[in-house]
Amino acid sequence: MKSVLAILVLTVSSALAALTGPQVVVNINQVATVSGNINSVLGGLSASTSPADVIAMSKTLVTSFTAIIQDLTGDITAMQATPPLADAAAQTIVTALDNFVFVHQALLATVIGQHSVFSRFGVTSPIAAVLRSLEATIDSFAFAMIDLIPTQSVSVQTSKATLDSSVGKATSVYEQLCLPIIGCI
Repeated sequence: MKSVLAILVLTVSSALAALTGPQVVVNINQVATVSGNINSVLGGLSASTSPADVIAMSKTLVTSFTAIIQDLTGDITAMQATPPLADAAAQTIVTALDNFVFVHQALLATVIGQHSVFSRFGVTSPIAAVLRSLEATIDSFAFAMIDLIPTQSVSVQTSKATLDSSVGKATSVYEQLCLPIIGCI
């Protein structure tokens, strides 16, 4: 029993341990990689894709965005347990953040572009819901990032605004009422 308790204490304390700059960069890069992978998968979607494949792809998209949200939520918790980092580390983190924003914007552009395919099969509602959750998580992530690297708060706010705009556009498109025969209204 004591060994189980000791393992639990070690696990909890290591989960709340302060992050280093390189660890933050790795975390951001992991989320960017997931975004890039989703974008690659969506690239194969077209008007000639079978209904079963479109439905499966929509589920994969929602699951992948949910994974991104979970990863960012874990990052938020870890960043909140970390004291502010020095400017040198902050600059490296901003570089990784800029890459994440670029990759995620490309993904969101693809998601917007695939709306007509998803709407043909009535699978846009779950995508809209996960996009709303993603937007809220990105906001929380940005605020935690500003606390972590206050010397680069302007850069983080710029990245947040860029992502908010892209996610907002995607959410707006997916919230449209679309009927397979009539189209979107």
